Amino acid sequence: MENNTKKSRKKVHNYIFDSENATKVEIDLNNYEVKCSVTGSVKKFYHKYLANLIRTKYDNCIDTFEKTYVSREAGPDKNERDAKKIQERIDRLFYQIKELKAKKAELAS
Repeated sequence: MENNTKKSRKKVHNYIFDSENATKVEIDLNNYEVKCSVTGSVKKFYHKYLANLIRTKYDNCIDTFEKTYVSREAGPDKNERDAKKIQERIDRLFYQIKELKAKKAELAS
């Protein structure tokens, strides 16, 4: 009886990003490790999530991402982020109220 064991190979997930010197870079994001620029801790991401993160938040530039990535643990905590979002919403609503009052005053005159 033969021993038919196959070595498992991880699938390659290549993505193309821009670099700072305006060239295209092809990178396999499967098991790609990212180092936080603040804490120095190393993180792993699911390749599709990481590709989307680089495209949307780092203008598709892999060099910018590698130099400036900050993990959640180094950033503000959830309460600080929520408080900031609420303050931004309050500011928007105050601005809308100010505009509405100006329109009302304009109609009244």
